[in-house]
Amino acid sequence: MTAQVAETSAPMLVRVDLGWWKVAGYDLVQVFSPRTALGTAWIVWRGDHVLHTTDTLPHAGGWVADQLTGGEAR
Repeated sequence: MTAQVAETSAPMLVRVDLGWWKVAGYDLVQVFSPRTALGTAWIVWRGDHVLHTTDTLPHAGGWVADQLTGGEAR
């Protein structure tokens, strides 16, 4: 399958497969979740570690962007 590129500000978000995106060394994977309103959740992976879960792809990408810029303000 050919990777597709989505328009974003840096870093580049790349679609690997249905429900699987990569950005800056992180994997964003969509999974079935009966506990969410949409019926799915997004998991942010890096290597073998689950780092974050959220309801939408924009929130998952936003979390990665926060990590790349030093995390959320406290």
